[in-house]
Amino acid sequence: MAATPEQKRIFLTALRHSFQKMGLDIVHPFAAQSYNATALGQKNPMHTFNQASTLSLIIGSNKTFWHTFLAQHDPSKLKTAEERKDPMDHYCERLIPQITLEALKEAKLYSDQEGNEFTTAFSVAFSHWRITMPPAGTPPPGSKPTGFVAPPVNTLPIQHVAHAAGFAYFNPVAFLNVHPVYGPWFGMRSIVMVDLPYDISDNETLLITDENATGTYSKDSQPIDFNPAFRDLSPVQMELQTAALEKTKTALLTKGWDPADWEEWVAFRQSLARDRLDWLAWRYSDDQMRYHYMKQPEFLDECARKYRQERQLHQQGVH
Repeated sequence: MAATPEQKRIFLTALRHSFQKMGLDIVHPFAAQSYNATALGQKNPMHTFNQASTLSLIIGSNKTFWHTFLAQHDPSKLKTAEERKDPMDHYCERLIPQITLEALKEAKLYSDQEGNEFTTAFSVAFSHWRITMPPAGTPPPGSKPTGFVAPPVNTLPIQHVAHAAGFAYFNPVAFLNVHPVYGPWFGMRSIVMVDLPYDISDNETLLITDENATGTYSKDSQPIDFNPAFRDLSPVQMELQTAALEKTKTALLTKGWDPADWEEWVAFRQSLARDRLDWLAWRYSDDQMRYHYMKQPEFLDECARKYRQERQLHQQGVH
């Protein structure tokens, strides 16, 4: 059945509210075809479900994700080696498909009630690896009905998808995306593709405003064609900044990756934002950046323990 504009509005609003509760403040709608038209997209296209313009969403987070995640992190509930390897990735794998499914139900675009079974197909591709079986929260294989569709065969290059989608400029020198509002201080967790038509009004529903500091910046689904980090620089200054980035990156790569050097990689990321003081408000905490680069489960466990202790003391009125 064809979705009504109101059903799509309910779907997107439900997604935003549910994802915000799990710390994922970024929900950016775009047309899958905007990426599929690129050279990379032609080699490994996103699902379009035969739509002329397919609703897809980049799901991401900013610095607020850290404390939301720490509040629920419990290492005793992680059962497998993969889950323990990166609990943050597991958290996203477990909840993003489930939330997508529940939002479709809320918008009456999916029903698994006996005698009234219909689906809206969807697919979830994660930024960190490829899932070919329904993740937790989606209908298991063989169940009826099931709307889950396996993602493309090869991992989607989410950095390039974000650029093509008008979400965040991809800096080819730094290998980092830069957002007009968050700068380099955000993470992209997954791409959700849904068998629904994309329309510009989908962006308007989630647009960043003075009242809503999260969501999407772009009013359309066109590739972002400027580097926000260079917004106030002259061509000469841009050239010097690019040369400095290239020199630092080459030195870091020549040195080789060592987790102990995480602060140097943070400084490299920070250099992208040196001329944009407005981005400092979105800068990750030192603990958040250390885990981002080092991926030490033990350190994450300690951060979660300390955070819960501090929150408990605060609730008790002890300072």
